[in-house]
Amino acid sequence: MKAAVVKEIGKVEIVEVPDIDKIGDYECLCKNIFFSTCTGTDSKLINDTTPWENEYPGVLGHENVAEIIEVGSKVKNFKKGDIVLRPVYVYAGEHRNGYSGLFGGFSDYGIITDSEAMKDDGDFSFNPYANYQVKIPTSWKSNPSSVMLITLKETFSWIEKLTPLYGKHVGIIGAGTVGLFYIRLASIFCARSVTSLDIDASKFEKARKLGADRCIDLKNEAAPEAEFDVLIDAAGIITKIHDFMPMVKPGGTFGIYGIDASKDQVVFNGFGSGLHFAFHNSDEANPLVHDACVSLVEKGFIDLSDFHSSIMPFTQAPEAYELLKARKESKVVFTA
Repeated sequence: MKAAVVKEIGKVEIVEVPDIDKIGDYECLCKNIFFSTCTGTDSKLINDTTPWENEYPGVLGHENVAEIIEVGSKVKNFKKGDIVLRPVYVYAGEHRNGYSGLFGGFSDYGIITDSEAMKDDGDFSFNPYANYQVKIPTSWKSNPSSVMLITLKETFSWIEKLTPLYGKHVGIIGAGTVGLFYIRLASIFCARSVTSLDIDASKFEKARKLGADRCIDLKNEAAPEAEFDVLIDAAGIITKIHDFMPMVKPGGTFGIYGIDASKDQVVFNGFGSGLHFAFHNSDEANPLVHDACVSLVEKGFIDLSDFHSSIMPFTQAPEAYELLKARKESKVVFTA
C-alpha cells in the first residue's frame, strides 16, 4: 500500500510500504478516506526542527478520517463501518516494517486502538495517541472537509480554557487556518469586537466572512496600542511576543497558541507588563469537547469547508507540501 514518507530530511515521497498483515485483539483495521496537512507540525517533522528527536524514514501525518473494515476480538466500542479519526500505520515512538511514526497516519490503511476496552480489562499499555482515535457521524463519510474537525477540536478546547470572551475586544494574530477558527469561535462566543491581524492582506476576505469586524495589515499599518482585552497569537511566532505585548490593555490577557517549537530557544520576559499570559495545551481528547464540536458543525455554526484551501488526491502530497512551503496553499485536504 501507499504511504506519505519522509525518507530523508526535507523531502516527502509517496512510497509502497508493506501491508498491515494482522491487527491486535483491541485494534481495528481502517481504510483511510480523507487526510489534511498541518502546516506547522508537518513542516517541522519534514525538516527535523522539532524540539524532540525524530527517526527517518518515517510515515507522516496526524489528521485523517477513515472507515473501519475489520475489528479485533476484544474491541467493544467500535464496529465495522464506523467512521473514525486519526488511524495510524505506525504510532509515534514506535516502528512498523522499518518505518517510524512521524505521527504515522498518512497511508492507505491504518489502525485504531480501543483504549477504553483495554482500560476496562485492566490493560493500560496502549499508545497515548489512541485517546484521539474516536468516532464521528457516519454521514460525514462523503464530506472531505470532515477531517477539519480535528483542528476545530484543538482550537475550541484551547480558546474555551483561555478566558471568557463575551463583551471583550479580541485581537487574533494570524489569519491562517488556526487564526480563522479563532475568529469564528470568538464571534460565536460573543466577543464585543473581533480584529484580524496579519501581514498578508489577501487573507482578510475570508477573515471578514468568518466574523472579523476589522482587519489590520501589520505589513503596512501600525500595530494598535493597548487596544485588546484579549490578544491571541495564532501564528505561534515566539520571537515576536515582545512586539505583540503592547497591543494588549493593562490587565488584559495575551494567549500564545502553538509556539513555534524548534531547537532554538528564545528568552521571554513578561515581568512587570501587567498582563496575564496564557500558555496551555488543547484538550482535544476530552469527549465533551468532541461532542460540542460535532454539534457546532451539525447545527450550522461552523462550516468546515471554510477552513482549508485545495482538495487534492493523496498521491499529490509531495506537490502539496511544496505549495505549502511556497505559501501558495494554506491547508490542503487529500482524498484517498
